[in-house]
Amino acid sequence: MKKALSFLAPLLFLSFTGMAKRPDFIVRFFVEANSQDTERFSTTVQLKYPPRSAYIERVPVVSERNIKGIIPFSAPDHSWGCGFLLNPEGRLALQTASMENRGRSIVAFIGTKKGTHQVIDMIIDRPIGDGIITIQKGMSIGEIEALGQRYPNLGRKGGKGPIPPPDGGFMGEPKKPSGGMPTP
Repeated sequence: MKKALSFLAPLLFLSFTGMAKRPDFIVRFFVEANSQDTERFSTTVQLKYPPRSAYIERVPVVSERNIKGIIPFSAPDHSWGCGFLLNPEGRLALQTASMENRGRSIVAFIGTKKGTHQVIDMIIDRPIGDGIITIQKGMSIGEIEALGQRYPNLGRKGGKGPIPPPDGGFMGEPKKPSGGMPTP
């Protein structure tokens, strides 16, 4: 009887961990891998900056579990960008990866219930020790709103409230004039 229970205990544990709820929203950063790595450790992607085919590691350096807060902003191309403040574990992982992979790319993926897409890839040009990684552009307002529901918005007083769209006004609301003078 003890032998049967000792066999069933690990199976029971594995079944419960496999039933864990998957996140509704993912943010993952992957480092460019060596082309000699096997398919077990890397996968191919099409990089945009500069355009080329490359390999990325299958395990992300930073994921949504490492994010403490966000700093969303509008990008010049009318999409959205976001800075991600990382927890100590994420900060250390990013610092290590940026020191070991200078000259390679780091690729950001965003995923929702509708699907996952590559947002941007960036060349690692220096070690990143401050624990902040930024996606400069390419995110949608829906992705920013989903992030705002899950993480504190460090760019907004109190970390709460709606996030304005890139044009400065809210949906369906005319843009308010800037300055102290009323417009005729």
